[in-house]
Amino acid sequence: METKTELTLRLKKLKDSQPVISTGVEYKGCYELNNKSAEKYLRENIRGNYINKDTGDIIKITRKGAEKVTRHDAENEAHLKSLVLIPELVRHSIFIAEEVNEKNKNEYEIFQFYVVGLRIADTDYTVKIVVGVKNGNTYYDHALTPIEKTKLLRSIDEIKRPFASKEFSNDGEKHSDVLSVCKDKRLIKESPIIDPIHPVSGPFPRYT
Repeated sequence: METKTELTLRLKKLKDSQPVISTGVEYKGCYELNNKSAEKYLRENIRGNYINKDTGDIIKITRKGAEKVTRHDAENEAHLKSLVLIPELVRHSIFIAEEVNEKNKNEYEIFQFYVVGLRIADTDYTVKIVVGVKNGNTYYDHALTPIEKTKLLRSIDEIKRPFASKEFSNDGEKHSDVLSVCKDKRLIKESPIIDPIHPVSGPFPRYT
């Protein structure tokens, strides 16, 4: 079982980490800024194994991950621009916490949660990445919050936001992304607040 000290050290590592820097135009020549074009590019070009520098773990990006991440935030330009950067986000993200998947262990036994800063042009985002664990580590999904990572860790309202309230299936029908809510609840439940000036102060209130 992880200790509060271990979690505090992870969050300090996140605070001290450098963001992934993007010009905002890396997608050009790869895909158009729409989900269908981006999904095709991801399926054909970024599937493979990537080493996370924080943990040393190999994280596999599969067709399923490429499909899931392109089925939400269809009108979010920053999200669409971030898709070409998935390998870099996976490499540079910081492991924060994990939890047992109690609903569908046939898919993944554990979900791991990683966070990394992302600067697109002059705008800062925090990227929250979910990795599924079963016979290896597999990229599951990610989402952006439009706030710099150290500020996010001080803001309960921002970190509470789910990945996406709606997600599109293959037939175009919208449905709720239940796991999205769990991802952010977990981060709140476990995370002490990081203050850029005063290193760490007490835990967030527990989510009930």
